Amino acid sequence: MTNSTQAMKRLNVVALAAASLLVAALGAVATAAFAQEESATDAAARAAEAVGWVIGEGRRDSREWAAEKQRLQQLGERFDSAEALYRHFREEAGNITPLTYRDLLEHAELYDWRGIWTRASGGLQYDPDVRPGEENTAQLTPAGQAAVAAKIRQLSTTGGEYDPISDCRPPGVPRWLTEPFLREFTVAPHQTWLINEMVNDIRRVYTDGREHTAPEDAYPSWNGDSVGFWDDGTLIFSTKYLMEGQYQRGTMPNYSFEVETVERWRRTGEDLIEADVWVYDPVNLAEPWYTRQAYTRLSNEDGFLRIRYWDCRENPNNDIIVTDDGTSQFPDFTFVDDDAEVSDDPNVTARGSDLNTEAPASVE
Repeated sequence: MTNSTQAMKRLNVVALAAASLLVAALGAVATAAFAQEESATDAAARAAEAVGWVIGEGRRDSREWAAEKQRLQQLGERFDSAEALYRHFREEAGNITPLTYRDLLEHAELYDWRGIWTRASGGLQYDPDVRPGEENTAQLTPAGQAAVAAKIRQLSTTGGEYDPISDCRPPGVPRWLTEPFLREFTVAPHQTWLINEMVNDIRRVYTDGREHTAPEDAYPSWNGDSVGFWDDGTLIFSTKYLMEGQYQRGTMPNYSFEVETVERWRRTGEDLIEADVWVYDPVNLAEPWYTRQAYTRLSNEDGFLRIRYWDCRENPNNDIIVTDDGTSQFPDFTFVDDDAEVSDDPNVTARGSDLNTEAPASVE
């Protein structure tokens, strides 16, 4: 890479960062000005009318939501692939007008996604509508069913499991949607960053008109390749070239290297962002799996909450051992003299002295 190319790339990064800071600095002014003309309630009502997906408090227990969810599931089933569904949304949007910084300022009720957010509901269920003990809503292939059956046998036999993220790898998409940690969302005209504090995880959604990376140049990654566009305040995008994984721990299904998603994100309330998500995976899913994910903004007037650097490998006490029965165990802790069950576990002692690191000296 030439020096001039490197310099140009640095300038692009600086420009994006500066633009985001400009939006953040002016956003409060724009929000205050807009509030004089339109209340938060009015803005939410206008969003509901534009997209038709906001039903209100308690919607997940309502007949209206059940019917709407079924309609959106059937919408996904009309198309054989994520690419076909995404093309449908592109055609439905018509002539797409690129987002501008003026749009961000004049319509802060839609594009001002500042703050600290977290998943609104669902716990460790991928589908937030599923309660503990209820069956998954995914329609699985025989291969998908076999994978879930194997997990059920593992848990019933051993009472535990080994979660792949125990070794500090990223959760990957679609699992990324469910992780219960802090999040930030940054909107700029040409990119939107969806940030999860867990392992410093950032999804970059390009909205500058580019297409997906050509297949001959692509390779799988944890968050894949995301491209999309804005349509009347809704971010619509496609993600492909993903790693295989599982939707969550426990008896959640798996997804394969062929998994792809189509998502529609929108700020639907003062402290609420919702996302319609369709997952396509011919290996594990007999039909696309539709869910509605939601994220709520946390109260943070004192600025105490913030995204900090996350590296779970920096502490040897975070190491996880895969046991002989496929569950997990911690190593011999450095901060406890007698770990009792952990120290006496043959899965730990069999690893030898490499786990028996000395505790760091105390600082006086």
